[in-house]
Amino acid sequence: MKNRLRYGTIALAFVSGIGLAAAQGNSPGAGGEIQSGATSQPSQLKLSPAQRTAILAAVLQNGAKITVPPNFQASVGSSVPPSIELYTLPNGAVSQSPELRTLKYTMAQNQVVLVDPTTMRVIDIIR
Repeated sequence: MKNRLRYGTIALAFVSGIGLAAAQGNSPGAGGEIQSGATSQPSQLKLSPAQRTAILAAVLQNGAKITVPPNFQASVGSSVPPSIELYTLPNGAVSQSPELRTLKYTMAQNQVVLVDPTTMRVIDIIR
């Protein structure tokens, strides 16, 4: 009888802990998006015009010939299909804006599209 009570108590604590963890991990944050306990990138970077120009120049100077499917329409916050190849930002871009180290980029409609590779979401677009 004691063992049944002990196992029942352990099972109840376990189930309660899972429910609490799920409720805390999926609480909606600003904008209705699900927030996690990990630090994440902002939905859009606040880059100065000089930083944007430096990033664009570094990417263009890198000279990568990037082919993006013509039906890919990038917008901030939208998801990037897994079929689109992402590239590491050139050192010239990262040196101007160290917060970009964790981001990758692709090109779409002659624009640099900055992507968070962990969420596959568009963070910013440099036109």
